[in-house]
Amino acid sequence: MSEQDKDFNSFQEHLERIFKDIEDGVFLSADEIGDLRYACGLPVKRNNHVNPVLRDVINDFSNIFRSAK
Repeated sequence: MSEQDKDFNSFQEHLERIFKDIEDGVFLSADEIGDLRYACGLPVKRNNHVNPVLRDVINDFSNIFRSAK
């Protein structure tokens, strides 16, 4: 299997985990939303105006609730 096939399969598995999280009602991180936008052919929105500390807090909040599955 080529490296490109491995990358594609890895990204496909990542997307499947994201969709499972959506179905389970788990909050998504900004990176996961960006990956969904990329997979749909949409430009990834980067919120440069968002405070990086606030973004980290939001991602931590998402990770806390994700670990409680």
